[in-house]
Amino acid sequence: MKIIRLVSLSSSPDIDIHPDSALILPGRPLFMPEWGEGWVASLHPSVKIGRLGKNIARKFASRYYDGISLSLRVSLREPAGLEGVLSGMDSSLVNGSWLPAEHASEDMRVQVAVSDETVAESVAGPIAQTVDEVIAKVSEYMTLKMGDVVMLPPVAGPIEIKEGARITAALDGETVIDLRIV
Repeated sequence: MKIIRLVSLSSSPDIDIHPDSALILPGRPLFMPEWGEGWVASLHPSVKIGRLGKNIARKFASRYYDGISLSLRVSLREPAGLEGVLSGMDSSLVNGSWLPAEHASEDMRVQVAVSDETVAESVAGPIAQTVDEVIAKVSEYMTLKMGDVVMLPPVAGPIEIKEGARITAALDGETVIDLRIV
């Protein structure tokens, strides 16, 4: 399983690959690292790949993902030195519950709350075209396999996180992320 994060949507994509050890298992809390100051979270629309593909044409890309959700990525606000290299550190990424891929063709309402206080709300227009473009572009460089996750640039962030907080994120009114920070 690969976790592919698209940093920008430019003509030459800037992508990061996160190890599967970066994922926090469902129901588990996020343990704040003891090193570094200024931890923040960003929220990314994400799709789950449902079939094997390489060099996927954009017009066929919608056939290759079967779920959409939000992914929450934890990082330092201003990384320096080794901290910048550890963008995909262990237990720094949460995938939300997966919704049917059809949600990508509708306006997606995203709402984020920290300790029951709404900190971000946005409406991302239909992202299906963007997802199709991203899948086509990424598949030029690597084979996409079942279970891989492709993260798009963030729709919310940076959100300050502190020990003892609870972050919830909803996609179209359905809570997909509920994360305790300890």
